[in-house]
Amino acid sequence: MIIPPDQPHDRTITISQTSHSWISGQLARAWSNESFAGFKPFEPICYAAEQHDIGFLRWENEPTLNLETGLPYTFEQLPESLHLDIWRTGIYQLKPVCSYASLIVSLHFHGLCERFHRRQTDFNLGEASQFLREQKEYQEHTRNTLRQDPLFEKAVAPEVLSYHRDLIAVWDFFSLELCRGRVTEFRLPAVPVSGNKQVDLFLRRRSGPEKQWEVDPWPFSGESLTTMCEARLLDQRFKDQKRMRQALQNADRTTIQFRLVPAGSPK
Repeated sequence: MIIPPDQPHDRTITISQTSHSWISGQLARAWSNESFAGFKPFEPICYAAEQHDIGFLRWENEPTLNLETGLPYTFEQLPESLHLDIWRTGIYQLKPVCSYASLIVSLHFHGLCERFHRRQTDFNLGEASQFLREQKEYQEHTRNTLRQDPLFEKAVAPEVLSYHRDLIAVWDFFSLELCRGRVTEFRLPAVPVSGNKQVDLFLRRRSGPEKQWEVDPWPFSGESLTTMCEARLLDQRFKDQKRMRQALQNADRTTIQFRLVPAGSPK
């Protein structure tokens, strides 16, 4: 759950993780131009981007109430054990649909776990270390399986997997920052361009009612890109979890659009 800050009590926008990941898939499908390299196999990677947070879906339908805010917990506030279980669920849900997408999502969450969940003091005993070991084994098994498929034979090379993992991370962070609505500008560091070349992307929100963002340098194929997701509107704060869940199920929906344009383009 993503809940932008400083919203009125009678109209609070809530965006599900799965809706945010839908934007990641839209970014993936429009990615690449003369300066930014493309990727293949195209469909499995776009699917991985779009579905990387599918493990959150069950929790999003029955979220836990944060009594301090009167709203559902955001994904950043979830306990570590629950967060890891949700990641694990999503990885294995993707496996019977597309093994390569499952592999890339596993690599993505493995990287996030190393960055945000690993604790040096309990690394040999904690749940994070168990998740890392488990995913390493899963990744090796899946790579060995996919090597037998001509379509994926080259795509499981270490440098190719790293490139695809890094792209998923870029699209994930890109979409998260748009949906969070916390800042008017942000930086995406070390974005893959081609080969070993990387560049930082800078995003700045233009003034005005429309959610329009300048992107520099421009990584997409078209002259502009409009992404969309859905959100649900809560009209109050809650003290009772059951009432909050019922209100969320019956909440009005709204469409949110983010229009992306190259820096310096006309308004």
